[in-house]
Amino acid sequence: MLLDTAALIDSVSGLVQPWADLYSDSRVLSTSVITLHIVAMFTGGGMAIAADRAILRSAPGTADAVRAVVADLGTTHSVVIWSLGLTVLSGVALLASDVGTFAVSLVFWAKMAAFAALMLNGIRMQRAERAVITRLDGAPIRTAEMPVPFPKQEWGGIRSSAGVSLAGWFATLILGVVLTNS
Repeated sequence: MLLDTAALIDSVSGLVQPWADLYSDSRVLSTSVITLHIVAMFTGGGMAIAADRAILRSAPGTADAVRAVVADLGTTHSVVIWSLGLTVLSGVALLASDVGTFAVSLVFWAKMAAFAALMLNGIRMQRAERAVITRLDGAPIRTAEMPVPFPKQEWGGIRSSAGVSLAGWFATLILGVVLTNS
């Protein structure tokens, strides 16, 4: 049995029509939702890009590299995760404002794919960071060089995740801009 996409889109559109009407009739509401979406992406993306930059700039095998990861785990992830949550909530509100248009937009689905890849990469990065911290458990990180063998393989995972994160944030941003103009 094949899924009747047009019927599904019509059903979902009908279900969210009260929201779509409210959204289109209120400049304050529509501006607030768009602002929340952009600010959440700006905040989460900004924090993530700064952390990615610190990771990519630090030399493997040094205390600076480990400090970059520890700082990322300690501050960045909670802000990024909350920001992504707000981005998802406001994104669902934006989608519900015009299901018929977004559901058939290739740019919309490309943005969703980029966003999903970004989130999966974040999970991958957290696992790699935990692996580095676990391997260095108890090692002092206040010296210039690490007193224990540096976990190069785990660090490679963190660095590659940081590169993918940068690409993912920019792809999501660019596709969002294209989506608003298509």
